[in-house]
Amino acid sequence: MKPVFIDTSAWGSLADSDDPNHASAIAIRDQIAGRARLVTTNYVLDELYTLLLMNVGHQPALSFKSKIDALEQKGILQVIWISPDLAVKAWSIFERFNIDKHWSFTDRTSFAVMRELGVQDAFAFDRHFMQMGFTCLA
Repeated sequence: MKPVFIDTSAWGSLADSDDPNHASAIAIRDQIAGRARLVTTNYVLDELYTLLLMNVGHQPALSFKSKIDALEQKGILQVIWISPDLAVKAWSIFERFNIDKHWSFTDRTSFAVMRELGVQDAFAFDRHFMQMGFTCLA
């Protein structure tokens, strides 16, 4: 199965029915379900849980975390933990590209993971992935 990296923007759109990209996120999720090996990072999940707490509340954030845990337990989702080596690679991306960009450090860790694992496709509504040369499914 082809790997697909899932960004905070996609997770958030899936979880929040009031998000402007919710319908698109559901359609993309349905399109890749069973056809892709999903990849994300602990930094993305950190951003997501904070976003959900602020936008939809404590209980919906807990509920969505349970769904993510189930995906991981079923082997559908691989969560990569950012190691010191990946953080150094992310910082290198910052030094090289952030002269005229405003990418978050989490985005840069995502780019480093995608490069490390050879992942080209991102389920993201964040156009920074396209700026870095990845393909956005959204």
